[in-house]
Amino acid sequence: MKRTSLLASGAALALALCSVASAQDLLSPSRFALGVGVGTNGGVIEGSYKLTSQIVLRGQGAFIDFNDSFKSDDVKYSGRLHFNTGGGFFDWHPFSNPWLLSAGAVGGERKVNLNARPSVTGVIKIDGVSYPVTEVVQVNGVADFGDPAPFVGLGWDNTFYTTHKIGFRAVAGVIFGGAPSVDLHATGSFATNPLVVAQLQSEQSSLEHDIHDYQYYPVVQIGLNYRF
Repeated sequence: MKRTSLLASGAALALALCSVASAQDLLSPSRFALGVGVGTNGGVIEGSYKLTSQIVLRGQGAFIDFNDSFKSDDVKYSGRLHFNTGGGFFDWHPFSNPWLLSAGAVGGERKVNLNARPSVTGVIKIDGVSYPVTEVVQVNGVADFGDPAPFVGLGWDNTFYTTHKIGFRAVAGVIFGGAPSVDLHATGSFATNPLVVAQLQSEQSSLEHDIHDYQYYPVVQIGLNYRF
């Protein structure tokens, strides 16, 4: 009698486990998905693979390119932000539902092209000193935010937790890059003057200080995935 009871209990447990597995398979019968999105890191293309009911692996490419202007120590710059990055991420869904914690790394090109803009009176300032454009024609440079950089974030992604083929995701986090480095150079008859060279180096240090906080780049992203 006891043996029969144990067998019945074992059978019931096996059926329960099979039911749970079937429910999981019903929610996401496939393990692959492709997606597109947009965010502060630009336009996004990514692929996802469901490793377990709690772990999803993601690979992502992001692209952003736009122009803006800013001022540093009375020097006006026009800047072109140019990020072409790829990343790999480990998404942990601790409750086996859409809520997630994400960790990974981002690599690729993350830089800003800089150009000092002359004033309306036809002068260019370098480290607070004004030069006519006949002596210093241009001041150009690059601010480099380093490569690679870790990422940590949290979000919501129901791609593998819905019976629908289309899933929605929203992720927010931070890319922890290295301290940005700036490289400036001048053109014109005074470009090789030792005083101009020294002032360019001082201006580089000033710019690096001004943009130091941008080594922590905020990422807010939304997108759609198609599971297949």
